[in-house]
Amino acid sequence: MTSLFNSLAEPLTQVAYAAASITASYTNAGNFSSPVEFMIIVSTLDQPVQISFDGTHDHIPVPAGSTTPVFIPVNFKQNRLTFPTPTIFVKRIGTPTTGNLYVSAFTASIP
Repeated sequence: MTSLFNSLAEPLTQVAYAAASITASYTNAGNFSSPVEFMIIVSTLDQPVQISFDGTHDHIPVPAGSTTPVFIPVNFKQNRLTFPTPTIFVKRIGTPTTGNLYVSAFTASIP
């Protein structure tokens, strides 16, 4: 039998990465200092990019979102999981020249 715990959602500082910083190999875009339960990836880039959480392996391809932003929710909590202090690495698939990649995340605390 599973039990439910009351917890409070806490937003973590957003990772934002500009098109000009994205290269052909993985670069560190930023990290989260707490376990992540829900992550949102938004792209306003004019070309697709690849996200990695270890800087080596491809994990999430993010399509270009220059006309309509791309919105990708990643819900770890739905599966009763957390992602401990992830670091976001980014590399290009295309060659973005404009826009940004934004990664927002939420953790939870028990009151």
